[in-house]
Amino acid sequence: MGISLSAADWNQWRGGDRNGVVRDNVALLTQLPADGPQQLWRSEMIPSNDDGGHGSLVVSNNRIYMGVVWHFDIPSEKREINELIVRKLGYRNLDDALAEKMEKARLELNPRFRGSQLDDWIEKWLKENLNKQQQDSIGSWIRGRFKKGRSAIAYGDLKKVSKKSGTIFENETALIKWIEAEGFEEFTASQIIKVIPASVRAAKDVVVCINGNNGETIWRTEAPGKPTGRKSSSTPCVVSGKVYAAGSTHAYCVDAVSGKSIWASELPSKGTASSFLVTDGKAIIMAGRLLALDADTGRELWRAEKLSATNSSPIVWNDNGKNRLIVSGRSSIVCLDPSSGRILWETQGGGESTPVVSGDWLVAYSRDSKIGLAAYKLSNNGAKRIWNHALNARRTQSSPVIYKSHVYFSGGENQMCVELVSGKVKWREKRQSTISSPLVADGKFIVMEKKGSELVMLEASPKAHQEVTRARVKSMWCPSPVISGGKLYLRKADHIACYRLSPEVVVP
Repeated sequence: MGISLSAADWNQWRGGDRNGVVRDNVALLTQLPADGPQQLWRSEMIPSNDDGGHGSLVVSNNRIYMGVVWHFDIPSEKREINELIVRKLGYRNLDDALAEKMEKARLELNPRFRGSQLDDWIEKWLKENLNKQQQDSIGSWIRGRFKKGRSAIAYGDLKKVSKKSGTIFENETALIKWIEAEGFEEFTASQIIKVIPASVRAAKDVVVCINGNNGETIWRTEAPGKPTGRKSSSTPCVVSGKVYAAGSTHAYCVDAVSGKSIWASELPSKGTASSFLVTDGKAIIMAGRLLALDADTGRELWRAEKLSATNSSPIVWNDNGKNRLIVSGRSSIVCLDPSSGRILWETQGGGESTPVVSGDWLVAYSRDSKIGLAAYKLSNNGAKRIWNHALNARRTQSSPVIYKSHVYFSGGENQMCVELVSGKVKWREKRQSTISSPLVADGKFIVMEKKGSELVMLEASPKAHQEVTRARVKSMWCPSPVISGGKLYLRKADHIACYRLSPEVVVP
C-alpha cells in the first residue's frame, strides 16, 4: 500500500518517516515570547489522562486526527473499585520485604521529628534501603508516607483494596459490608468510602477530526468502549485516505474525509499505548502481542504470540529492498518478517521506547539501565551492538532522533548528542525532560521540559548544547509535540492548541 504525503504531513507516530524529523523545511522563529508563542486556536474539549489517555495527535492534509478512549461517569447506586480509585488512595506495588521494612520504619518513626530533622531522617532511610532506580521510581511516594506518619493508610490495607480493583458492588450497603468484613480501621474505611463516587466508569472509543485552520471539529466517530484509563494512549495513523486508530478493546479504520466507519477488529488485549504502522497492505500494532491486520478489511493476518510489550511501536527497516519489522519487546529488540510475523532475529535491549532506523543503523532506548541508549548495526542475520551509554531513569518511554549522522536524545532527565558511528558523546546535559519524544525541525532540536510546561529549542548541532529559545506552553508531559507547516500542535489537559511557530505560517 503506497503512502501519498505532502512534506508538511505528520501522518503517524513520529512523523511521515517515523523518525521524529520534520521534513517541510519551513523556517521557525528563533525568538519566542517567554509567555508562549501566538495561539492560533484551541479545539473543543477533549479529555486526557485517566479520562482520555496520553496519545499524540497527527496531521494530514491540514486536518488533525486523534484516537481517544473517552471516559465518563454514569450516576449509579452501584459502587466501583477501579484502578483510578486504587491510585487515589495512594497504592504502589512493592515486594513484601520492602513493604514490611517501610511500614515498620513508618510506625516506629519518632512523632517529634519535624522540618529538616524529619527530612534528614527520611533521606538517610531512602539511601540505606533503596537502590538508585527505586529512589527515582518510589522515593517520593515513600517520602510522602513517612511525612504522614501514623495517619497514612496501612500498606496492607491498600493492598487489600488493590486486589478488589475491577469489582462493582450492587450498592453502598454492599460496599460497607465488604469493608466491615475486611476489618479496616475506621479512618481507612472512611477514606475508602470518600474516594468511591456514586457512579460507575464507562467509556466510548472515539476518532476525532479537527480543522487545521480554526480548530473546529469536522467529524467525530464513536463506538462502544470499555474503561481502560490512561493505558489507552495510542496515536493514530493516516494512510491513503484512511485513519487507523486503537481504542480500548478494538482497532478501527475510518474514512479520513467523512469519518465513516470502514471496519473494526478486536485487539488481543485491552488498552494499548502502541501506535499503528501501515505498510505492505497491513496495519500493525503492539497490543499485548504484535498484531497484523489486513489494512482494507481488518481481518487478522498474523499474531506474534512470543513477542509482547505495551508502549513501543513497530518501525520498518529496508533490508536490501525487503521490508522488515523492528519492534522493542519487553526485554529484547526483535526483527520480524512482515508477511508472516515470523521472528528473524532478536538482540538484547527492548523497552517502552520506539526505536529509530537510518540506513542499516538502529538506535534504541532500553528500559535496561545497563544498556540505556544504544546503537546497532543491522544485517539480515542479526544486529550487532556497536555502542551504548548506560542511563538510570525512572521513565524510559522517550524515543531518539537520528539527524545528520548524530543521535539526539531527550528523556529520563538526560539530553544528549552522540555521534552515530563512533558513539562519542558530543554533549550531555541534565534537564527535566522525561517522557515526551523530541523532534527535529529547521535544524532545531525541540523538546518539552518541566513536565510539558516549557517548549525548548536547541541547535541540532554536535558542537554544543546551545539553547535557541524557550517558551511557556503548559502542555501535557506525555504526548509528543507536532510541528507541521510552521504550526505547533500541543495536547493540553482538556483540548488541543495550535500555535504559530514560524514567521509565515504555511497555508495548504
